[in-house]
Amino acid sequence: MPHKDTPQPHCFFTQRDTDYLPAKGALGYWLPGTLNGSAVASLLALVLEQRHGEAGLVPVRFSVDLLGMARAEPLEVESRVIKSGGRLRLAEAEIRQHGALIARAAVQFLRETHAPTNLTWQSPPWGAPHPDTLANTKRRGSWELRPIPPEHSRVERHLSEKADPAHGNPPVLGALSPLENRQTWLFVDRQIVDGVAHTPFTRLAMAGDFASPLAHSSEAGIDYVNSDFTIYAHRMPVGEWLGFEHVGHSATHGVAIGECWVHDLEGPVATINVSALAQLKRG
Repeated sequence: MPHKDTPQPHCFFTQRDTDYLPAKGALGYWLPGTLNGSAVASLLALVLEQRHGEAGLVPVRFSVDLLGMARAEPLEVESRVIKSGGRLRLAEAEIRQHGALIARAAVQFLRETHAPTNLTWQSPPWGAPHPDTLANTKRRGSWELRPIPPEHSRVERHLSEKADPAHGNPPVLGALSPLENRQTWLFVDRQIVDGVAHTPFTRLAMAGDFASPLAHSSEAGIDYVNSDFTIYAHRMPVGEWLGFEHVGHSATHGVAIGECWVHDLEGPVATINVSALAQLKRG
């Protein structure tokens, strides 16, 4: 269970010296007494940006390996710079518990520069309704969702067989469970560390783990647990709303990959790729 000194529901962690103490909001879905992937990944992102980011450097790739289920115990994050030059910086961070490597992340920063004179084709903007025009939904964990109507889907998603709720794990997507509904505006409403405001990068990193249930859920429930995710971003999001589209899922023998596109109110921001394994919920 969370550390007795950190009951705050509005954050994942509080900080005490070099330790990060898990709060109730950091608890995970799969196994009692463990932390969710969003909490672990976003803590790694926060530390990497605080220690190794700077103005003019764009975190174009953020890759997380979730190598085990972190226990709800104090965490310490180690980080280092792998390479730093005039145009590129690569840094990595890791979390260990009781000597075991639980999670690691790497971020590649590229320095902003002048754009080429000749234009290159770019991905078109998304014609989704503004989140202010859509109905509020019940907040789910660390975020608020405002589902985007099916007629705005840009990807055809069909199943030949109806999902059976009697088999598999409980659902986590709510109104997004039907395949045609797998596009939504998402608002992050929880701090990573108590008292530390979000940056555009930490907001995007915290939402990155959402790509797994969005891409890997059946219409009845979530039967895959992700082992990683990677965000590729050409810029940081503007504003607080992130638009998610489920655009890919492929699986064989219980091994899956998925993809989501991410937008803000100004246009395309990032892609998120995620791998996963079939998993039965325990506890």
